[in-house]
Amino acid sequence: MFAEWIFLFNVLLNVVLLRFTQAVTNKSIPTWRMILSAICSALIAIIFYGNVVMTFLSFIVLIGLAFSFQWRSFIQQGSWLVIATFLAGGLLTAVQSYLWSDSFLVYILLCSCIVCISFILVKKGWLLKIQRAIQNQYVTHCEIQLSNDTLQLLAYIDTGNECIEPLSQSPVHFISYKAVKNQLQTEFQESLLQWSEHEPLTLEMFPKELKKIIRIIPLTTVQQRTTLVPAFRANIRINEQTFSNHYVVFTKNDALFPQNAQMIAHVIVLINS
Repeated sequence: MFAEWIFLFNVLLNVVLLRFTQAVTNKSIPTWRMILSAICSALIAIIFYGNVVMTFLSFIVLIGLAFSFQWRSFIQQGSWLVIATFLAGGLLTAVQSYLWSDSFLVYILLCSCIVCISFILVKKGWLLKIQRAIQNQYVTHCEIQLSNDTLQLLAYIDTGNECIEPLSQSPVHFISYKAVKNQLQTEFQESLLQWSEHEPLTLEMFPKELKKIIRIIPLTTVQQRTTLVPAFRANIRINEQTFSNHYVVFTKNDALFPQNAQMIAHVIVLINS
């Protein structure tokens, strides 16, 4: 009965290893292949326990059956599987003395839970790292020429920002007011603070030269509520290109700006780069 429990534990561990490898490499595995490769690899490991050559063979079978014996999979998915195996093995070696129980089933369940939890944490950390690396590719410095103000900003080009000014169909960018207020003239700052979303069409607080470049545009919030905000026509220099007659909106809520950016740029900037 002891051998059967060891076999079951190996199968479960193989499935967890494959699921982890699948997640971090974004390579799908059919369920039947995953189970078949986990069982075959576990059988080889149990029958030829302690044999280094057969241990290596069980690894080949695990990767090969799961990923159709593709050569690239042995390099890409195989590398992650080796890392995951050493991680699981080292973790279980470190904690097994604290987990031992009179019931071998309880011991297996505890080990499986620890491995699963650790892999989930590693996967989340890795995916977050990838997300940040991807986001870094869309972060760049830019210059905004707005009336008499010139703003030097760190911009994040958001592929999800497709907001446009309805009349001219010009792109709209979003600037964090808190991040740039020290670069704005005092009169402009005071005008922005006096404007109220409850009376969006009231623009008397803005100087005459600014009224000429203001457009009131509708925005839909996350809560699906439409609100009107003032957008200002500006020239934007980004990625060594100058874009004329774009619009910028100043927002007080910059909590969702990624990578500590001061501006969320329109996706058109990326397309035309």
